[in-house]
Amino acid sequence: MEEHGGPTRVSGGRGGHSRLGIASFVIAVLTTVLVVVLCVVIFSAGGELLGGEDPQSVTPQDIQRNLEDSPGTAGVLGIAGFGLAASPLLYLLGVALGIAGLVQKRRGRLFAVLGTVANGLILLGLLALVLLLVVVGTTI
Repeated sequence: MEEHGGPTRVSGGRGGHSRLGIASFVIAVLTTVLVVVLCVVIFSAGGELLGGEDPQSVTPQDIQRNLEDSPGTAGVLGIAGFGLAASPLLYLLGVALGIAGLVQKRRGRLFAVLGTVANGLILLGLLALVLLLVVVGTTI
């Protein structure tokens, strides 16, 4: 009678994908989704503060009145703004985890490469955006 010990793992000498690399890739994807959601929340709350008016015709008194009518809007804007400001730290963590996944021996490097590249490119894009805003801000 033949006995079966269950499924056998056949690996090419590697211990599977790097968990650090997978974490790096997941951070890149989830943080990007978070940034998109936070931008939608910020634009929605900003539109509520403007009260559907043309932004150039709104006075500070109008915004103050709208804040008094819906006091939760300022809190939503604050939390969303903090989340948006903290997102580069998550991308930086993703880069660090990706690099750590790249230096692991006997582990697959696919997700480590994908996570490092994705997080790194997004960080470089954010840095370029900030530098562009600084340059445009100083020329006005």
